[in-house]
Amino acid sequence: MAAAFLATGAMLAAGSLTASASPGQTARVDVTGAVFSCTDGSYYTVTSGDALFLNHESTDANGGFHVTGTVAPRQVTLAFSGDAKTYYLAGASWFGGNFGAGGGEMTDTEHFQIRAASGGTVDDVSIVTHFTVNANGDVTVSFDKESGTCQPPQD
Repeated sequence: MAAAFLATGAMLAAGSLTASASPGQTARVDVTGAVFSCTDGSYYTVTSGDALFLNHESTDANGGFHVTGTVAPRQVTLAFSGDAKTYYLAGASWFGGNFGAGGGEMTDTEHFQIRAASGGTVDDVSIVTHFTVNANGDVTVSFDKESGTCQPPQD
């Protein structure tokens, strides 16, 4: 999910996406096999479920390009590297950005909870990242705050 955001940001910075005024686009993607790596060396592997992707792109009267997207898990189950129990994924990821001739900005938020069968949270992903793109297309990270116990899948 994070990689999808970064790839989208890179394409936008390079100007390779064509803007449209169409309604948002949705897609369901099977996420089986995705891995959440945790700071203690453990990990969770998705055993079933999908993610709903909703993306919207538009242009304004001045030629500015705007994009937003949300990724939400649907009935995602996970296996933990430390036991044989089943866990569940809740939460969402959201990104949005505005770009024009002088550059632009993009923000990504990822907040997911890994929950036990009892409903309690056992681990989490909590990331807020903000990118700034200058007129030359150079991307810099303005800030990157990670406070969760795990990382989202990188694929």
